[in-house]
Amino acid sequence: MTKSIGLIGIGVMGSNIALNFSEKGTSVHVFNQSEDKINSLIEKDSNGNISGSTDLENFIESLPKPRKILMLIPSGKPTFDMAKKVINYLEPNDILIDGGNAYYLDSSRLGALCAKKEIDFIGMGVSGGEEGARNGPALMIGSEKSINNELKDSLSSIAASYENSLSIGFYKGYGTGHFIKMLHNGIEYAEMQIITEAYHILKKANYTNIEISEFFKKFSTQNRSSYLIEITSEILLKKNDSGYLLDQIQSTANHKGTGKLTVETSLNYGFPLPSVFEAFNARVESNYENLWSKNIDGQLIDISSESLNNAIYFARLATMIQGLLFIQHVSNKEQLDIDLKEVLQNWSAGCIIRSDLLNELGNAKLLNPITTTPSVQDLLQNNLSDAKEVIKSCIDSGISIPVINSSYNWFVGTSSTFNPSALIQAQRDYFGAHQVQFKNSDEFIHLDWD
Repeated sequence: MTKSIGLIGIGVMGSNIALNFSEKGTSVHVFNQSEDKINSLIEKDSNGNISGSTDLENFIESLPKPRKILMLIPSGKPTFDMAKKVINYLEPNDILIDGGNAYYLDSSRLGALCAKKEIDFIGMGVSGGEEGARNGPALMIGSEKSINNELKDSLSSIAASYENSLSIGFYKGYGTGHFIKMLHNGIEYAEMQIITEAYHILKKANYTNIEISEFFKKFSTQNRSSYLIEITSEILLKKNDSGYLLDQIQSTANHKGTGKLTVETSLNYGFPLPSVFEAFNARVESNYENLWSKNIDGQLIDISSESLNNAIYFARLATMIQGLLFIQHVSNKEQLDIDLKEVLQNWSAGCIIRSDLLNELGNAKLLNPITTTPSVQDLLQNNLSDAKEVIKSCIDSGISIPVINSSYNWFVGTSSTFNPSALIQAQRDYFGAHQVQFKNSDEFIHLDWD
C-alpha cells in the first residue's frame, strides 16, 4: 500500500515537510484555502506525490482510512479551532497529529478531546527550522498508543539521522513529545545566550569579527562545537556595503514564548532551571537598554581564549544537565518512563541544539539521576576553575554574563556540603509562624522566638 498523509498548513515548515515526505515516497494531500498556494507547492514537487484541496470536507474524505492528518499551523487557539473542525469529519481510529510549536498541556487537552471520539492523537515536536523540515528534522512524538506502522515508517523516513540512528523519539503521553521539544527550546535559549556572552567578552577584549569567528571555528577541532556555534562563526563574517551585518542589527532579542513556558513549567514543578531562566530574562532585559541616565561602559578585558573556551563548555554542560535532570524529574513524577539515551539520540541531528556535547553524553554510561554519573561531575569539576576565572575577570571589567554565572552558581550550590537555607526557615517561622523542620525529622513545628 502506498504511504499517505494529509497535511494542514503549508507555510514555510509545512511546505518543506510536504516536499520531504514526497521525496521519501509518501503521498501528501494538503489542505489550504488558497488554490494558488497549493499549486505553487505542487510545482515545486519534482516527485509528483503532492495534491491538494481547498475544501476541508473533501480534503478529509479523499484520504485513505485510517486517515492520518498532520497539522502544522500556529499553536494555541488556531490549532484548537482547526482541530475541532477536523474532528467533526473524522472516524474512530483516524489519527490527528499536532506538529506545531504547541504547549505540552495543550496537547494533553487536545488528546483527551480526540479520545472522546476514539480518534488517535499524536503531539509531535518538530525541530530544525526550514532546513530541517526539508532535509530531516528531529521529531519528538508523544502518544498514548503505539503508532500505526505505516505512519511510523513515513515519519521515520523524513527524520534526520546521526551515525545510522534516527533523530526521532517516541514517548508515552499525548503531551510528552511537546514537553521534550519545550525543554529543547529552553536549552536552546541558554546556549544562544552563552555564545552571546562569549561574543560580548571577546568584543571587550578587542577581538575583531574575523578573530571571534575563528575562535568559534576552532571548537570543531576540539569536539566542542554545535550547530549554534557553527552558525555564529558564519554570522560574524557576513557583510554588505555598510560593513558587517551583525554590527548593524539592533541589540534587542525577542521570543515566541517557549523559553517562558519552560521557566513557568519548571516553577510549577518546583524544579530549578537557573540557566534557562537567566537566558530568558536576558532577552527581556535586552529591551531595556539605556535604562539609566548614565551609562556604565565596561573596561577592556584581558582574557585567555583557552579559559573562555572551557567556561563556555562548562556553562553549556551545566545547562544541559539541568534540562536532563528536569526531564528525569517530570518522568518520575508523571510515570512517563522517559529514557535519556533516547532523548539524547532524538536531539543528535536535525535540531537546533545538535552538538558534540550531546554525542559525548550519549556515549557516556549515564545513571539515574544523571548527577550520580561520576564522569559528568568530573567534566564540570575539571572546567570549574576556568569558569571561575572568566567570571572574576568579567566582574572586574563590568561585563554581564548571566548564564555563565548562573551555571557556575548552580553547580557550586548543588554540590556544596553546606546549604544556608535553614536560616530562611527560621526567618519565616519568626515573622509568620510558617514552622520549621528539624534535621532527621518529618514533623514541622513552630518555635518560640521570644
